[in-house]
Amino acid sequence: MAQRLETLEVGNHVIAVYATKEEKFNEAFAFLKEGLQRNEVIVLTTTDLSKDEIRARMNHEWKVDVSELESKGDIIIRTTEELYFPDSIPNIQRTIALWATLIENSHKRGKRGLRVVGDMASFFRNGFTKELLEYESCLEQKFNFPAIGICAYDSIDIDSMTSEQIRQLRERHHPVWMDVQ
Repeated sequence: MAQRLETLEVGNHVIAVYATKEEKFNEAFAFLKEGLQRNEVIVLTTTDLSKDEIRARMNHEWKVDVSELESKGDIIIRTTEELYFPDSIPNIQRTIALWATLIENSHKRGKRGLRVVGDMASFFRNGFTKELLEYESCLEQKFNFPAIGICAYDSIDIDSMTSEQIRQLRERHHPVWMDVQ
């Protein structure tokens, strides 16, 4: 897992499929810690860990003052619902505009870019598979702005998708970290 993180480059739009939550979050925290060390704004969206659990893990493992870094905008922790569908339904244009604003603001603050882990499980739990595929289809396979993003999928959710849906996801990401064909 750590080895594949070393291969990432600015602009990568990764799809990663995880068999366990432990695997997903171990990789997410390693990836985000590196971004913080590289002077990037880091973003984690999930509902599988509470914000307090995330902050506690960052404080403990990284030995940083998460509250201070959040107040400066260096660390952004949101639930998937807060970021992707705050009005109860996903809004693709709003989300893309949010990413553009975050990138612009990070540059103004002298940051190298954005490093994001987006946990996609809530899309499935909330019945938004179609909207998720529409959102992913609007994004480039490789970003043309200073960001690296990992779209984190649970294997159980990928297993519920059709081969055509999986093909669509594979098409919109690079690299692709999934065992599913």
